[in-house]
Amino acid sequence: MSAATEKISTLRSLETDEQLAILWYAYQKIKGDLTPEPEREGENLGDTDSLVSNIKQMSEEEQLQVQRDFIAGSDRQEFQTYKSYSSNQKLYFWYQLAAAMEQNSVVSFPNDYSLSSGGKKLLGLLKEEDFTQQLVFIRDAVGVSTEETARV
Repeated sequence: MSAATEKISTLRSLETDEQLAILWYAYQKIKGDLTPEPEREGENLGDTDSLVSNIKQMSEEEQLQVQRDFIAGSDRQEFQTYKSYSSNQKLYFWYQLAAAMEQNSVVSFPNDYSLSSGGKKLLGLLKEEDFTQQLVFIRDAVGVSTEETARV
C-alpha cells in the first residue's frame, strides 16, 4: 500500500466530523498557494456556484449535515449532483465551500475542535508534506476516482 493510499485509508477510518476537520485543516495549510484551475471544455464551474449557494441558504445544522453526507456518500440530491462533477469541479466545490466557511456564510469547525490521536497523527503527517502531496491528498479525499486523477 502506498503512503498516499494509506493516508486516505486512515482518513476513512476516522469519524465523519473528524474527516471534515482534517479536510478543513489541510485546506487552511495550502490555501495561500492554491489557485483554482480554469474551467475545462465540457465543464461548468457555475454548477458548483449553485450548489454552494444552495448550501448557504440552509440552517447551520443542515449545512453541517450536508457536509457529513458528502463525506459519507449519502443518497441526498446534493450529493447526486456532486457525483456528476468532473475532478476539477469537485475540487472547485470544496475550495468554494472552504472559502464560504472562512467568510462565515457556511458553518465552520469550532476553533477548539479536538482531533482523536489517529486524527492528530494523520494531520501531523500531512503537515510534513509539500503542497503537491497535500493537494493530491485533498483530491483523493473528496472522492475523485483514479481515472479522473489521470487528467488532473
